Formats: sequence, structure tokens, C-alpha cells
Amino acid sequence: MLRWLLLIPFAVLIAIGAGLMATLVATVASPQLALLLGGGFERLIAAIFDQAASGFDPGPTAEAAFSLLGRLGFSILVAPVLLVAVACELFRLRSGLIQSGLTGLLAALLPLAMLRLTRTPSAGEMQVIAALFLIGAATGFAYWLIAGRSAGGERA
Repeated sequence: MLRWLLLIPFAVLIAIGAGLMATLVATVASPQLALLLGGGFERLIAAIFDQAASGFDPGPTAEAAFSLLGRLGFSILVAPVLLVAVACELFRLRSGLIQSGLTGLLAALLPLAMLRLTRTPSAGEMQVIAALFLIGAATGFAYWLIAGRSAGGERA
């Protein structure tokens, strides 16, 4: 019981931090991801200030945009590792490859499902999807290092 109350939440929080660090590394390695994250945020701030300068209330636009950014961040960093951690604990899956791979797969597919991408991704989008997979895999691996090797507790 102590494992569920202390170790698993601690491991998930550390894994999310590792995912943030992996995101920083991925933006250096992938120009498409850097352009998407940095350029998109820059355009968002510029659009909000342009709206305010032209006399419109930028509140609803900012609220919608930051809400979308929060949901995307949650679907890339938090939800995959949390879902895989709970599933691996329940089914006693102790393999680092399974935990990293499933977390990476969810980190790549959840944002696509949330944005409802219905067409074939372009080459640049595939590079972003691959970077999201690697970010998720790093997050899952960090969780596995802390709590996943003994998933489900000790065997009787």
C-alpha cells in the first residue's frame, strides 16, 4: 500500500521531469519540433498582443490557446506515463522495454487523437511524431528506473 501512496507518485513526478528534459533535448535535435514549440508559442504571444493593440479583448483567445497548450502538454507528458504505470502495476509488467515502448506510443498517439489528425502526416510531421515517441520513451524509462522494475510489488 505504501508503494501506491509514495513510490509510484514520486516516480511519476520524476518521470514527468525527465520528459521535460527530453523535450528540451528533442528541440535541439529536431528543427521541426523546435519550430513547432518555439515558433508556435512566439506566434501565439504576438497574436494576443496584436489583438490587444487593435482594441479587441484578447482574453477568450488567450484562454482557448493556453487551454489547448495545457491539454497537449498533459497528453504528451502526464497521461501516457500515468496510464502505463497503472497498467504495469496492475498486470505486474516489469519489462523496461514494454514500459518505455507503451509510454512512447501513447505520447505519440494521444496528441494526434486529440487534434483528430485524419490525413497522412507529412515528412516534417513524422519527425515531430518520432520526437514525441522518444520523449514518451524517455519518460517511461525514467519511471521504470525508479518504480517499474518491481511493478506490482513482490511476488508471493
